[in-house]
Amino acid sequence: MTDETRAPEPADGPDGGAGAADSVGGALHSDRKAARPDEQSGPAMDTHPTDDEARIQGVIVQTRADVGDKSEERIADVLRQRFAEVGLDLGDDRIRAIAAEVAGS
Repeated sequence: MTDETRAPEPADGPDGGAGAADSVGGALHSDRKAARPDEQSGPAMDTHPTDDEARIQGVIVQTRADVGDKSEERIADVLRQRFAEVGLDLGDDRIRAIAAEVAGS
């Protein structure tokens, strides 16, 4: 066996495991390479714009799954929070109408 392929020697530490200098893989590198023009460097979700109506429907579907069996007031509170999180400002009348729809389904 050559030196390049030998297993790491136990360290002098309390657990007897391999020392940090012997570890390979999983290392984080701080060097920042310039992205190529065809390379995705941001989150995939940012590359596909979604219109407001699709986001509203997504919030409704998720809210129905999460709190559809709760009171209309609780559903309306969750809808307000989630619409705020996705940057949508729906009027209170529309939120209450959606809450009633979710509670009735």
